[in-house]
Amino acid sequence: MKRDEIDLASLSISVPTVPHDLGIKELLDLFDELSIYRYLTVMKGGYPIGVVRREAVDSLRNKDLTAGEVARLCCRVRNTLITKEGLTGILEILPIHREPVIVTDKKGTYLGVLTYDTVLHFITHHKEYVLPAVQRVHSLIGKGDFLCVFGLKNMAEFREIFGPEKQESVFRILFEDVKDILEGDVSGVKEKGEVWLISSKVPQKEKIKELFKEFHREYMLLFGEFRKVFIYGYCVDMGGVASRENLYRLKDELKDRAKKIEGSVFIIHGLQPTLVLHDPSKQKLISNIKKRIALDFREILEEVRITSKDMWEHKLYDMFERFPHFELFYIMGGKGLQITNNVVNPKVDYFVAQGKKGTDRSDKPYFIRAMEEGQFISDVYLSKATDDFCITISERFTHEGKTYVLAGDINFKEIHRIVRSLKEASA
Repeated sequence: MKRDEIDLASLSISVPTVPHDLGIKELLDLFDELSIYRYLTVMKGGYPIGVVRREAVDSLRNKDLTAGEVARLCCRVRNTLITKEGLTGILEILPIHREPVIVTDKKGTYLGVLTYDTVLHFITHHKEYVLPAVQRVHSLIGKGDFLCVFGLKNMAEFREIFGPEKQESVFRILFEDVKDILEGDVSGVKEKGEVWLISSKVPQKEKIKELFKEFHREYMLLFGEFRKVFIYGYCVDMGGVASRENLYRLKDELKDRAKKIEGSVFIIHGLQPTLVLHDPSKQKLISNIKKRIALDFREILEEVRITSKDMWEHKLYDMFERFPHFELFYIMGGKGLQITNNVVNPKVDYFVAQGKKGTDRSDKPYFIRAMEEGQFISDVYLSKATDDFCITISERFTHEGKTYVLAGDINFKEIHRIVRSLKEASA
């Protein structure tokens, strides 16, 4: 037997056997004696024909039957040496919730039964038998691990210019960077052009940023003349995934969102999905954008501060004429309760949820950080108000001796307005 081969008999379970003509009463007595077994293998003429389950026997009204008459026929396979590729392939064949597979020798002699769980247990506890990434992910549905997927944008155009061999080189750079920088089990899913990481925890944002910077540093050294290749990625909590259909629907949605955003982007999915962004050509521009947002917001806040409280919502509506890139405003009291309705930009052409007075925002970072630090600008995250990515800026202020926090959202797609205004200012 070669080092990377294993025989099926060594993975089979030695389930006890019963003759096919054994009566139901005797069969029940035997189940009581062998109480740890949920089923027994039925033999006829010295050969296994199927299994009989305890629950099936318990439910019988006619006790005059025999074990063979109530047995469920099972697939039989001959014992053989199998490679790790063949072993993992068996997982796709084995019925997961149905009957086990009976293993025999070349003469048909019973050796045991093979189940999905026993094969999966063996593979996951022996590193030399690597479970394919897709199958491993399927086994994690409903459990507590995290799936992180990384891919590359604009690779079709890259392949046309540089060819398939260099495309493979770029994929290898991504694979090695993910493997070196992030914690977890890494697999290259080449048919999808992606790297999959299974981890017990969400990757830290700083680690994702380090990955982006390292990949672009290496990539620019090799292919600097083609600057359109970026990383897209996302993280899914497998504990919140109900089914394969749910998983692939979520993966498609996150991939589509990530690929629509310029630069390298990683989406951390959750109750409030967030983004980690990196564009090596726009780092200074991003910094200038945040400064511009802060300056604009300070002007808005000063207008609110000098306006009577009962006119705040009207004043905030007026601000959209001067600052159209904001999509909504609202004001919270010193304890985090919203004291105005959401004031929504009337020119937005997408749905915005109507947040109301009395909503408790006391646990939100934009309230807590503004109260502690004076002003706060969030990372990009998925807004519940619009179901789209946005940036929230918030700032603490006082009015007639009381403390308030003004918050404003900017839809991520509206950032181009600020970019355009910055370019015009520098022209």
